[in-house]
Amino acid sequence: MKNIHTTSENTDNNLPICIDCGTHAGLITDIILFCGGISYAFEPNIYLYNILKSKYNDNPHVILNQAAVSNRYYTTEFLMDCGGILSQGNRIVESVDSTQKTFCVQVVDLSEIIEQQILPKYQRIYFLKLDVEGAEFEIIESLLQKQLYKHIDFIACETHERFFMDSDSKIKKLRDSIKQCGANNIFLDWI
Repeated sequence: MKNIHTTSENTDNNLPICIDCGTHAGLITDIILFCGGISYAFEPNIYLYNILKSKYNDNPHVILNQAAVSNRYYTTEFLMDCGGILSQGNRIVESVDSTQKTFCVQVVDLSEIIEQQILPKYQRIYFLKLDVEGAEFEIIESLLQKQLYKHIDFIACETHERFFMDSDSKIKKLRDSIKQCGANNIFLDWI
């Protein structure tokens, strides 16, 4: 297991813990900080990561990681869409949309990080935001299989089924899995 980058040693279990996947400009992290919480922020875009690094400048309540999230560890090409390098549509998942390869990015296993690094320290996660441009399907399946969703109060996910040829079956399978598990804390298309 790989340890994620940490800048916080605070173990106050009363603070709301957030995992902000696809941090982009830091809106959700900003909200959690305003509420007095701690944010584990994951942003694979090196340009946005550097902006976030400057923005949060060693804030002990922001654990910032320049990595993409998925259901396993690997390295891949970061894909830029037609909106440019700072676009919200950039991703690691190949899609039907045209993209351009830009740079290599580390991908981490979010379920393993939650299970082995975050939950032992805090026991409960208040909010998990997934805006990961297609990787959410595998991540949510992993959270369901490992029953990690039971340790998270709210999971908000923007789905990107439009990136896939089998979009209808992909979203149906995900919704069916959520329903079968009774995971009423998972909200799809939350924006």
